[in-house]
Amino acid sequence: MNKPKLAIVIHAEEEFDWDKGFYRSNTSVNHGDELIAVVEEIIRRGGKVTLAMDYPFVSSTDGRKVIDHFLPFENEAIEFATHLHPWVNPPFTHDIDREKNRLSFPGNLPGELEFDKLKMLTERVQEETGTRPVTYLAGRYGIGINTVGILKELGYKIDLSISAYSNFSHVEGPNFVTYTNKVHTKDGLIYIPHTCSMGAITQAFANHLNLNPSTIERIQQSKMSSLLYRLLRISKLRLSPEGFSYLQMRTMTERQIAIGQEEFVLSFHSPSVSVGGTPYVRSEKVLAEFKEALYQYIDWFNSIEGSSTFLPAKMAEEKIASNASCCDKTAKALS
Repeated sequence: MNKPKLAIVIHAEEEFDWDKGFYRSNTSVNHGDELIAVVEEIIRRGGKVTLAMDYPFVSSTDGRKVIDHFLPFENEAIEFATHLHPWVNPPFTHDIDREKNRLSFPGNLPGELEFDKLKMLTERVQEETGTRPVTYLAGRYGIGINTVGILKELGYKIDLSISAYSNFSHVEGPNFVTYTNKVHTKDGLIYIPHTCSMGAITQAFANHLNLNPSTIERIQQSKMSSLLYRLLRISKLRLSPEGFSYLQMRTMTERQIAIGQEEFVLSFHSPSVSVGGTPYVRSEKVLAEFKEALYQYIDWFNSIEGSSTFLPAKMAEEKIASNASCCDKTAKALS
């Protein structure tokens, strides 16, 4: 029987209008008290939270308030990670306020600039928390060809930037359409994808898509892709209270468990804890629904027999310890 594990990842960032582009000047963080209340409730219900923090958040008064409040919980119920929004993260190479869409994805930056920005963010998080982060989440899920080398050079162990079954190439971002939710190790890094799930006209076909994402890729490459999506009722759900109900999140989790998935990442953006902080939460009614879905889901997940919650950094420690133990046993057997 599967023993499902849940990580809760909050994209801790500034408030800005997502529909109006990416501006260096948009660095306001005013939702600290609301975020503290939500994270406290998550912990009270048995959840563990990874705060993936970007530069404006960790540099703001409200962000530091959140960090100081949860420092006593670090390594138990809280992990401090990094989240790179390059348009608001120094160093900067020009004086233009608005950044091009393509360069809002960290992985599209020149390698040296991507390194310099993440280095500054890493050091800032270490300065504020006292701990060097080992878990990374690229802004807009934007990992690129230089990212792996940069992460390894800066001492990272975990990457959370993959969004399963997702294709951002239409906005000049990465293409993860052939990735499932499976945790995997490659090039010395542990990759824990943000959990998504495919829906379709029948559950059997949905299961096929989830287990064989190359089929999704072929459909997307077809000249009839729009028609096929409509006829086959293909959809993608994200494990998040942003735009998804408790019932939708529970159903997609149950269906993923049924096909063998064990690790799940529930995520949302920190400004969603206040009205108007993101496009997902435009009214007090929607905010109440957002919180209700989040808390109901955590309660339900924790009720599953054998389930647990985890921090990505702890997973890295366990895998390193397990590998060391295996090496010791092999060495003893050969001696």
